[in-house]
Amino acid sequence: MMSPDRPGAGVVWARVEEGFHVGSRKGVFLGYIDRQPDGGYVAFDGTSRVVGSFRTLTAAMAAVTNGQPPHDEVITLEQVRVPAPRRIDGGAA
Repeated sequence: MMSPDRPGAGVVWARVEEGFHVGSRKGVFLGYIDRQPDGGYVAFDGTSRVVGSFRTLTAAMAAVTNGQPPHDEVITLEQVRVPAPRRIDGGAA
Protein backbone atom coordinates (compact mmCIF):
# COMPACT_ATOMS: atom_id res chain seq x y z
CA MET A 1 0.00 0.00 0.00
CA MET A 2 1.24 3.48 -0.89
CA SER A 3 1.81 5.98 1.92
CA PRO A 4 -0.56 8.98 1.66
CA ASP A 5 2.42 11.24 2.44
CA ARG A 6 4.35 10.10 -0.61
CA PRO A 7 4.47 12.58 -3.53
CA GLY A 8 2.00 11.46 -6.18
CA ALA A 9 -0.21 9.56 -3.71
CA GLY A 10 -3.85 9.62 -4.73
CA VAL A 11 -3.17 10.99 -8.22
CA VAL A 12 -5.20 9.46 -11.04
CA TRP A 13 -4.17 9.86 -14.67
CA ALA A 14 -6.63 9.28 -17.50
CA ARG A 15 -5.76 8.99 -21.19
CA VAL A 16 -8.50 11.02 -22.83
CA GLU A 17 -7.20 10.19 -26.29
CA GLU A 18 -3.93 9.02 -27.78
CA GLY A 19 -1.22 11.43 -26.59
CA PHE A 20 -3.44 13.45 -24.25
CA HIS A 21 -3.59 12.72 -20.49
CA VAL A 22 -5.31 14.52 -17.61
CA GLY A 23 -4.45 14.21 -13.93
CA SER A 24 -6.50 14.65 -10.79
CA ARG A 25 -6.15 14.07 -7.05
CA LYS A 26 -9.26 13.46 -4.95
CA GLY A 27 -11.39 14.88 -7.76
CA VAL A 28 -9.33 18.08 -8.11
CA PHE A 29 -7.94 18.74 -11.60
CA LEU A 30 -4.13 18.95 -11.50
CA GLY A 31 -3.31 19.52 -15.16
CA TYR A 32 -2.76 17.79 -18.45
CA ILE A 33 -0.07 16.49 -20.78
CA ASP A 34 0.00 16.72 -24.55
CA ARG A 35 2.34 14.62 -26.71
CA GLN A 36 4.14 16.61 -29.39
CA PRO A 37 4.88 15.60 -33.00
CA ASP A 38 8.56 15.03 -32.07
CA GLY A 39 7.50 12.43 -29.45
CA GLY A 40 8.15 14.66 -26.44
CA TYR A 41 5.53 15.84 -23.95
CA VAL A 42 4.44 19.30 -22.83
CA ALA A 43 2.92 19.43 -19.35
CA PHE A 44 0.41 22.04 -18.19
CA ASP A 45 -0.88 22.83 -14.71
CA GLY A 46 -4.53 23.16 -13.69
CA THR A 47 -4.69 26.71 -15.09
CA SER A 48 -3.20 25.69 -18.48
CA ARG A 49 0.19 27.25 -17.72
CA VAL A 50 3.14 25.36 -19.16
CA VAL A 51 4.99 23.36 -16.51
CA GLY A 52 7.68 22.24 -18.96
CA SER A 53 8.69 20.01 -21.86
CA PHE A 54 9.77 16.44 -21.16
CA ARG A 55 11.20 13.50 -23.07
CA THR A 56 9.05 10.93 -21.26
CA LEU A 57 5.42 10.72 -20.18
CA THR A 58 6.35 9.74 -16.63
CA ALA A 59 8.63 12.78 -16.25
CA ALA A 60 5.78 15.02 -17.42
CA MET A 61 3.38 13.30 -15.01
CA ALA A 62 5.77 13.81 -12.11
CA ALA A 63 6.16 17.50 -12.98
CA VAL A 64 2.40 18.09 -13.03
CA THR A 65 1.88 15.99 -9.90
CA ASN A 66 4.63 17.71 -7.92
CA GLY A 67 4.38 21.13 -9.52
CA GLN A 68 8.06 20.93 -10.45
CA PRO A 69 10.45 18.77 -12.45
CA PRO A 70 10.85 15.23 -11.08
CA HIS A 71 13.53 14.27 -8.58
CA ASP A 72 13.87 10.51 -9.06
CA GLU A 73 10.14 10.08 -8.42
CA VAL A 74 8.89 6.59 -9.21
CA ILE A 75 5.63 6.49 -11.18
CA THR A 76 3.97 3.22 -12.08
CA LEU A 77 1.66 3.13 -15.09
CA GLU A 78 -1.15 0.59 -15.16
CA GLN A 79 -3.71 -0.01 -17.86
CA VAL A 80 -7.27 -0.33 -16.61
CA ARG A 81 -9.78 -1.79 -19.03
CA VAL A 82 -13.36 -0.66 -18.75
CA PRO A 83 -15.98 -3.08 -20.11
CA ALA A 84 -17.84 -1.90 -23.19
CA PRO A 85 -21.37 -0.67 -22.51
CA ARG A 86 -24.16 -3.16 -23.23
CA ARG A 87 -27.56 -2.55 -24.77
CA ILE A 88 -30.65 -3.13 -22.68
CA ASP A 89 -31.41 -6.29 -24.68
CA GLY A 90 -27.98 -7.71 -23.66
CA GLY A 91 -26.16 -7.20 -26.97
CA ALA A 92 -23.03 -5.13 -27.46
CA ALA A 93 -23.58 -1.39 -27.88
